[in-house]
Amino acid sequence: MTLASDYGTFSLVLNDREIRKEIDTYSSRVEIAPLLDLGEIMFAEGAQTLIFTLTGANPQAKKFRDRGYLMGIDYLKLTALEPPKPTPSEEQPQPKATSLPPERQPSASDPKVGFAQVQPVIEEFCVRCHQGKNAEGDVDLRRFRTKQDYLDDIQLARKLSDALAYHEMPPADEKQVPDAQHAQLLAFFESTIDEYLRSSASLEPTVMRRMNRYEYNNAVRDLLQLRGDLYPLPEKTIRAGSPYFNPKLGTMPPVVTVSNRALGKNQIERHLLSGVVPFAIDLPAEHGFNNQGEQLSVSPILMESFLKLARSIVHAPEFDQYSQLSQTFFRPPADANPQQLTDTARERLAPFMERAFRSPVSEETLNRYLHYFEVDFAQTKSFTRSLKNLTSAILASPRFLYLNEEKSSTAKVQRIESYELAARLAMFLWSSIPDDQLLESARTGKLQDPMELQNQVTRMLEDPRSQSLSHNFARQWLRLDQLITATPDFERFEMYYARIGCEQWKFGLQTMIEPLLLFESIMVEDRSIMLLIDSNYTFRSDELQSWYSEKQPFTKRENRNRFNTFTQTFRRIPIKTRREGGVITSAAVLTMTSSPLRTNPITRGAWVATAIFNQPPPPPPDAIPEIEADDREIEAKGLTLRQRLTEHQANRGCASCHAKIDPLGFALENYDAIGRWRDSYRTGLPIDSGGKLFGKVRFDGVVEFKDAILDHPDWFMRAFSEHLLAYALGRELTLTDKPAVDQILHRVASDHGQFSTVVHAITESYPFLHKTNQQRQPGP
Repeated sequence: MTLASDYGTFSLVLNDREIRKEIDTYSSRVEIAPLLDLGEIMFAEGAQTLIFTLTGANPQAKKFRDRGYLMGIDYLKLTALEPPKPTPSEEQPQPKATSLPPERQPSASDPKVGFAQVQPVIEEFCVRCHQGKNAEGDVDLRRFRTKQDYLDDIQLARKLSDALAYHEMPPADEKQVPDAQHAQLLAFFESTIDEYLRSSASLEPTVMRRMNRYEYNNAVRDLLQLRGDLYPLPEKTIRAGSPYFNPKLGTMPPVVTVSNRALGKNQIERHLLSGVVPFAIDLPAEHGFNNQGEQLSVSPILMESFLKLARSIVHAPEFDQYSQLSQTFFRPPADANPQQLTDTARERLAPFMERAFRSPVSEETLNRYLHYFEVDFAQTKSFTRSLKNLTSAILASPRFLYLNEEKSSTAKVQRIESYELAARLAMFLWSSIPDDQLLESARTGKLQDPMELQNQVTRMLEDPRSQSLSHNFARQWLRLDQLITATPDFERFEMYYARIGCEQWKFGLQTMIEPLLLFESIMVEDRSIMLLIDSNYTFRSDELQSWYSEKQPFTKRENRNRFNTFTQTFRRIPIKTRREGGVITSAAVLTMTSSPLRTNPITRGAWVATAIFNQPPPPPPDAIPEIEADDREIEAKGLTLRQRLTEHQANRGCASCHAKIDPLGFALENYDAIGRWRDSYRTGLPIDSGGKLFGKVRFDGVVEFKDAILDHPDWFMRAFSEHLLAYALGRELTLTDKPAVDQILHRVASDHGQFSTVVHAITESYPFLHKTNQQRQPGP
């Protein structure tokens, strides 16, 4: 850009997407501005439209001949980009393989593969089952006669692409497509999707939403500078008597003493603030998280409860000792008259409300809240009490409770404002509100600078508040809450229970800490996320180590007080067998995906498909009869569970789904219903834990199953990135997010799955940095 004294301030829109909110071209002398970097942009073939709109001028600028402001572009520079070559890291332990398989690389789509090439392949291998009124899955491929037909039904094209990529089709009992033709089919459907996205797709809208219960707790805690939580949080799985999570050190302590929400009744009923009662927990979406807008509405009853909750917090008897603001924000100045008290309230309210509302506060809004203070003070004659009453009104305001982003009428898609970006970052990484440093970066506009954004994300990851990624993301991603309701049969698995008084406590509530401590160590030490698949270390208590390693743990203890249910010391220990390590083979996951009397390979397979590969299976059809709940009945017939399930699956409509999830579940069949290793069934029948991963990679046992995933790291890297991106955006991902996911995957794979790379790639991704004015469209 050219700079001059009579040049204005402009916004910049490229192909209906706002790239820059404000470009100030003022200078006291005529000169060339530093190169304005617009970032990496994917162009479709054809004309590109660049629109500059005059939005104002620098206060020092003067109009040209008193008529208006000018603008000048000196030159445009476009650079064709090639993907960066991966560079191995010498400091980071690497997974077994790091390169992406060619069939699903981000650049795998080949526009040269046309419909004419793939149509004979579809006719030969697909149409026999997919034609007419009785077509399998209601997919009639005979009606697709051109590439445009697939472009018109892009969701089906995506399903076909996924089915090919994961080798779900054709079924194993049908004639298989040769590798070369399979690659052509996949390339055709990938290029069809890419063409659709270039020409038709836009950014998926994010629905305005309120804070969930965990976020509300953190936001109020940070805003009021409380010494701890507002109320006991069952969803806060790990509790520590003394802080251990300090990512700035770059290393996880070798020993941590923790408790969890059910390792001791005192963790649930612990007294914090008298009279403060939390609102009901928000349940996660079916395959997502509990921060999605569609799930987080506010009923009149809930709105009333927010008002009562806010008042109960600031007026709790313990509040003054619990809040660090008691001696600053809420404390009246000495010997002040009413006007001086009002002026003090105004001075303190402005920055307080800016942080609470995550946005600039207008003079009108400030005056409205200040008037509330003056009216209340006239009645109470107490500066502190009136300021507390005003604070409760702020905490109950929709501006505090809701995460909302202003829409613009000038562009379909635009870059989010600096304050909005700060709020997104804080909710993503801390499940809270921005701190003063982040707000300052937003206030000055520096947060829009890519280097500043990167630095802020690094700082936030090094802050102890980033432990919320463990408490809120990892817990929900792994579905660990399901362990609370898991009920192994008491008589068959008596060792799983300990009696405390008249209550029975579950050992599984200790096992749920192990995968979360592994996740936290990967965060703190910035290791590869592939360690979540297979790690050579873990964190265990002595009792938990006994659970894994001894044939009969707790043999010297009766049911009463069999194991400690209050606090436990977890130590970092090396793992001696690859049957253990990672989250898939953790006792917590294996127990919560079992039935009371036996393992449940279908449930385990569905969990692996959902959590590890982000390929959740559809719900089972109605009226499918259950098989025997007790494996003793199955073994009495001389059958293994695998043989019994094979007999049960006579419905061809179920076969394709079971062909996908059953191998994932039977890979874990050597673990019993409480996650302990066994070499055979009780009757001596052998356990068959072999299979094919996505119909492609054969494995025999859980170690080879892990190796199959490590040999194709992009499968898990893509899934984990999708889970974390959906969590960061507070919405489900759709087809329009595919280009962003592809770019994130490329960065993550090039950096061998380093945790911080995943986070940085997400916070620098297009959907995270942009918003849309579109209304959310109904879809699958």
